[in-house]
Amino acid sequence: MTNFKTMTAAAAVVLGLTVPAVAEIEIRISTAAPGGSPLTVAFEHIAEGMEAAYPDDIDMSVHHSSSLFKQGTEFPALIRGNLEMASPVTFEIEQQLPEYGILGGAYLFRDSQHMIDAFRSEIGEQFYKDVEEKTGVVILDTAYLGTRTFNLGAVRDVNTPADLNGVKMRMPPGPAFQTLASALGATPVSMPITEVYLALKTGAIDGQDNPTSLTRDWKFHEQTKQVILTKHLIQPVFIAISKGAYEELSDEQQATLRVLAREAADMEIEGTRSDEAAAIETFVEAGLTITEVDTELFRDAVWEKYEATGLTDDWMPGLAEAVATIK
Repeated sequence: MTNFKTMTAAAAVVLGLTVPAVAEIEIRISTAAPGGSPLTVAFEHIAEGMEAAYPDDIDMSVHHSSSLFKQGTEFPALIRGNLEMASPVTFEIEQQLPEYGILGGAYLFRDSQHMIDAFRSEIGEQFYKDVEEKTGVVILDTAYLGTRTFNLGAVRDVNTPADLNGVKMRMPPGPAFQTLASALGATPVSMPITEVYLALKTGAIDGQDNPTSLTRDWKFHEQTKQVILTKHLIQPVFIAISKGAYEELSDEQQATLRVLAREAADMEIEGTRSDEAAAIETFVEAGLTITEVDTELFRDAVWEKYEATGLTDDWMPGLAEAVATIK
């Protein structure tokens, strides 16, 4: 890119043309989150802040709704250096660092604040360090994607995981998500989020798993009759940048980016909490059935499945206990 711009500038001088100023560093941000969602707004805050601070040096663009990279492909693109910034989740990272698979485990965190406190402790610091060393991806901060629930296109009597037997449940790509769905009683169907609405409408799937806010934002509730509050995963989402892109920044620019990332994460966390509550109100007004379940029954079933499949064999010993001690 630099050579091309240099040659272009040189040619312009020879021809006597005026070349508009071009930012030295281009940073593209890709996320599966829809436009207007707290995560997209958080990334827009970062982009606006960096461009305001360094108008001649940095050009940042936000590409939401998987419009630049498909869901599940952003993290590999960060590793390869084909993408500058994204919002990976634990299930993507654990494919490179299986010892941290527990951080994507069901019913690990008590609530969203417990999750944030864990990642802002020494546990998170070590995790960030290991991710950077192993993958070349720098995690700037942790936000809150939401608490995942099961959502069905037809009402069922659901009290235990067994009541979901035979239900074709869309899950995000990745083996850990597939294990999670089967542990919760459903039959997992891997599918990018952009294909879910049509799949619900045509009956290709019976339901989907998402936080209530994302179910509303993607309008999946239009094809939904029942929301089952399994609350199986309090899900972190990371504000991350490829190491190559990060190292292009000066020390001052890196510091500014980190400050903006923390501001953005805090905004996103509060926005998601508010959106989740508002989404439930939307579902009630739309006449959806809201079902509460005994989450301990679901937790026991999931952990039995984790152990039976050997998934826990790769997990870092003592990490779950360390997370539990975070107050």
